[in-house]
Amino acid sequence: MKRSRLSALLLLVLAVSLIVSACGGNKNSGAPASSGSGASPSASESGSAPSGEDKEPVTLKISSWNPLSQKVIEKFEEQYPYITVEPDQIADQYREVIRTRIVSKADMDIAWMFPNQMREYVDQNVLMDMSGEAWKDNYLESAVQLGTVDGKTYGVPYNYYAVVVFYNRDVFKNLGLNVPTTWEELLDVSEKIKASGLAPFVTGGKDAWATQFMSSGQFGAYQHKDPLVFEKLASGEKKWTDPEFADFFGPLSELADKGYFLENSVGLGNAQVVQVFKEGKAAMYPMGSWALDEFPADFKEFEVGAFPIPLNKAGEPLVVNLISDNIFTGISWSKHPEEVKLFMDFIARPETAKLWSDDTKSAVTVVGGTSPTYHPIAEELTKSIESNISTIFPSLTPSMEPAYFPMLQQILLKQKPDLAKLMEEMQKAQEKDYK
Repeated sequence: MKRSRLSALLLLVLAVSLIVSACGGNKNSGAPASSGSGASPSASESGSAPSGEDKEPVTLKISSWNPLSQKVIEKFEEQYPYITVEPDQIADQYREVIRTRIVSKADMDIAWMFPNQMREYVDQNVLMDMSGEAWKDNYLESAVQLGTVDGKTYGVPYNYYAVVVFYNRDVFKNLGLNVPTTWEELLDVSEKIKASGLAPFVTGGKDAWATQFMSSGQFGAYQHKDPLVFEKLASGEKKWTDPEFADFFGPLSELADKGYFLENSVGLGNAQVVQVFKEGKAAMYPMGSWALDEFPADFKEFEVGAFPIPLNKAGEPLVVNLISDNIFTGISWSKHPEEVKLFMDFIARPETAKLWSDDTKSAVTVVGGTSPTYHPIAEELTKSIESNISTIFPSLTPSMEPAYFPMLQQILLKQKPDLAKLMEEMQKAQEKDYK
């Protein structure tokens, strides 16, 4: 990536004098971590931003697997002209490359981490403790939780995707249907769509990962009840055969048994499923919100919407399952710890986050930081997510997915597997990862 250029001194003076305010929210598992009326002030907002005139030049290295926002980097360098950000994008074998660098204690400052890497590198004293940083209050509490190990915060995930149902608004309008907010409402909507002669859902089984969303959507509800549930499953304190997980495959099984999936679609790959949905052959398509890219502003076949998957029964809260894996962390042996903290503070500001969101066309975990214009339906989806409880799924342990995905295929193929036995198989896979 091209290195950013420094701007004129006039822009620096304007940037240093700028006063930033932000909006906060209530503190619960799906609300902003801030409980006040505004976001926490940054160092620059309190008047302590350095001019850079008496600073030695610093190069801040940031490793990631996706491109960083070039516009954000430019703004950061305008405010801190003595710092040059050096993006280090590692597109392939990121885990292995980072591990090699960590083992050799290479020159590193900031690196993205996957959630299931955090404990390992905390135990090895690789990551910088950021527990005392005020910028934490600007993030969704579930995001801060994902970067926290044993009560100490070592980083925070920045982008997120939501597990959602994409739907054909035209079909819903023509049938007089409202967006469902409970499982019972979703079943009612599905029955009415089926009665009209259209398939309610389409999902394919060829790409096994794409079959998971009507069941993995439950992860959010589990975490809402017990934030440490997946740590307990990974340690053996809880088991997948425990009664609380008995209905894990229930929603997907019920939809399949009622014939709500498009006939003969199980053999389709995800790209084919998207095409079938675009052709109007099914009214709903469960997927992660990364699929927004499939429906750009010039998609005109029908009006597309998206809503969080309502797996909650009537009277239960709707918990939105978010997926976020790019945790910004500071490396403990960085030669520039203060500059690492300045960057972490800078990206936590809502106006910086909106710039990042627009530039990368993605949602962010900074409260009020997701741009309403990064996609035509971004504003609707963001409001829906932020008005409900949300949790961020930390990812299954390595042996789980190879066992889990084929089970979903069995259900979609209407092989009517014994769901209790499937949970026993889930537990056997989990036990392979016990430490």
